[in-house]
Amino acid sequence: MNKKLNSILFVLLVVFTFSCNNDDETISDNPANGELPTSIVLKNIPSGSFTMGGTTVQNDAPEITVRLSEFQISEKEITNEQYIEFLNAAYADGWIEVVEEQFQDPCGQYTEYAIKGIGNAPNAGQIYLQLGETGGCTSDGHAEHIDNKSWITFNASTSTFELLDQAKSNWPVNWVKWYGAKAFSEFYNVSLPTEAQWEYAAKGGQMFNYPTDDGTLSLSKANYNGNTPGVFNPDGHSVAVGSYPANPFGLSDMGGNVWEWCEDYYDANFYSDGVTDPLNLTSGIDSKRVRRGGAWNYHSATLLTYARASDFENRGNNHFGFRIVRN
Repeated sequence: MNKKLNSILFVLLVVFTFSCNNDDETISDNPANGELPTSIVLKNIPSGSFTMGGTTVQNDAPEITVRLSEFQISEKEITNEQYIEFLNAAYADGWIEVVEEQFQDPCGQYTEYAIKGIGNAPNAGQIYLQLGETGGCTSDGHAEHIDNKSWITFNASTSTFELLDQAKSNWPVNWVKWYGAKAFSEFYNVSLPTEAQWEYAAKGGQMFNYPTDDGTLSLSKANYNGNTPGVFNPDGHSVAVGSYPANPFGLSDMGGNVWEWCEDYYDANFYSDGVTDPLNLTSGIDSKRVRRGGAWNYHSATLLTYARASDFENRGNNHFGFRIVRN
């Protein structure tokens, strides 16, 4: 009787183990299955309905009712230190390499090192992040503040990614392309926020116009470039995450500091009223991904919780970053 029972238990254990392994593969084909860095704090966002949209310059955000399932979102933008932790783990797992690439900006053409996905990494062959940038260049040819450089470097002698300045460890990672944000999320079996999740979280459960502690905007509540479009601030740059008061969900810097990549492709006409958990995975004509929240060098209208912007997946600069969600 005991031998028969033991045999049954053994079979059940094998079946359970196989089932669990299959579930893991279904969740992600990521060979690394890395543990999310402990420094990343996720805030619980309850399920609910909200009014998404508002009056934007592009007239691309009609007011609609959207329902979202509960999710978690990182309370702060992903930092240089956290991204370096990912890079070192991804490098060890054969996901990335460091290569020299040519880039072009309004100040001219230049060559610098970049991180590229390889092997089984998502979007292998694409550049994830630029290294060694001198600070950047504005659209009209102004050199920007040196504090806008990429603070991540690769030490070839130790084969490790390092921080150029420890004082910048808690600054949001910048110069990250959509591919680099996506790779980070897949490595840790999480996601980039959908556009609807981002807006719901930014509104703080209170339908705020601005993603601040009380829905109003001032230079004491967010890192942005004032109220007038097109103003160049030669002293502007991102700052340490969490430098400003959090919104009612406990989320910092949803407006300003750096733009935040979302999962969706941009489509002015994608959203419709009464949908649940919308996500646009159709690339469309432009093949641009959504970015939300404005940045240190953008004016107040871009920080509105419903303001929409987009860019190509292979574009990244001194004011592009991201945060993550867990569904």
